[in-house]
Amino acid sequence: MKMKKIIDQIKKEEIRNREFLHLTANEAQMSKTARQFLGSKISERYYMGGGENGKVDLGPFTVLGFPSVKKLVREAEEATKQMLGAKHVNLNCLSGVHAMMCAILSTTDPGDVVMSVHHDHGGHFATKGIIERIGRGHVFAEYDFDSLSFDVEKIKQIFKESGAKAFYMDVSYYLNAHNLKEIRNALGKEAIIIYDASHTMGLIMGQQFQDPFTDGADVICANTHKTLPGPQKGMIAFKDKKIGKKANKIINSSLFSSTHLHHLISLSIAILEMKNFGEDYAKQVISNSRALGDELNNLGYELRMANTGSYSDNHQVHLLTEKIGFYKDLYDLLFDNKLAVNFDNLFDKGIFIRLGTQEITRRGMKEEEMKKIVYFIDQSFKGKDIAKEVMAFNKEFSRISFSFDS
Repeated sequence: MKMKKIIDQIKKEEIRNREFLHLTANEAQMSKTARQFLGSKISERYYMGGGENGKVDLGPFTVLGFPSVKKLVREAEEATKQMLGAKHVNLNCLSGVHAMMCAILSTTDPGDVVMSVHHDHGGHFATKGIIERIGRGHVFAEYDFDSLSFDVEKIKQIFKESGAKAFYMDVSYYLNAHNLKEIRNALGKEAIIIYDASHTMGLIMGQQFQDPFTDGADVICANTHKTLPGPQKGMIAFKDKKIGKKANKIINSSLFSSTHLHHLISLSIAILEMKNFGEDYAKQVISNSRALGDELNNLGYELRMANTGSYSDNHQVHLLTEKIGFYKDLYDLLFDNKLAVNFDNLFDKGIFIRLGTQEITRRGMKEEEMKKIVYFIDQSFKGKDIAKEVMAFNKEFSRISFSFDS
């Protein structure tokens, strides 16, 4: 293996990444402030607290402490509690899937039945397998494609007949808030409802989307790199003090070893950016989504609509493509013009593009830029070569807004 050649190739891919206009809904860009320690020497060290004068003594195990990191993390934890209305939080999870595992393992027992969302209904592909492999039973919830909401009566029946204990609401493809209040009323007070906010955590923190705890969730679980523009990590928040204390004890004592110091610093900064700038950011994300949908509609493109009558109530816009052409051909046209998107086939309506506005919003783009982006999409579908135009546009937005950078 010629390492230099491989490294050079990766560097070229890094440059190519910067050339693309990223319109995916599952990624984000961190601020320089948040990512400054990701490649530092501090990333080689364990984090086990601040200690006294920088010395951690766990009797007799000792390790170097990081008191300033401890202060930062505590501020982030308190900010998270405030923004979500939580009694306890946990920022130690290593990814979204790890947060999912921690949430289920710490709130249910072996043999319990857990309900989740089918991938065809927008659920995460890994949830069912995880639930079954950790010794829990599994059932799927029912979803209504026409109303873009959960079928409460069927969920109630399945939950009761299966003897389920928890409902893990792991939805990755959605345009509007879930009918969570109805689900809570149907399942009763004893059911554990875990709301996966991986996609909408930043919008929730900005007070512009559904408030899961007010609507009936017991636990909020999420990765941290979509509308919350942090590193690829995970987090959990708990509504109830008793449940949170018990779950945190399980998680912190047996479900991870190293919380990855550099990622914890980065996540804490991203959370505090949401505390300071989250409301304006979240409002602009939703406004951009609606502007993007309106402009696509004006050009005659077919879109899925949220059940509120708009084209989006969050960061996602679903552009239906079956009447435009074969998805592989469309993907090639967009790719060649430096437009990065995700295609998928869910909701019983054929293949569509799940466009995301969270990353372009953080780069400072607003409603007027959505018109330009729709122009790029439209011209690409018509076979035009506009790659240079896209790259020139891309270079205009190099700063990260709604951050400590500014």
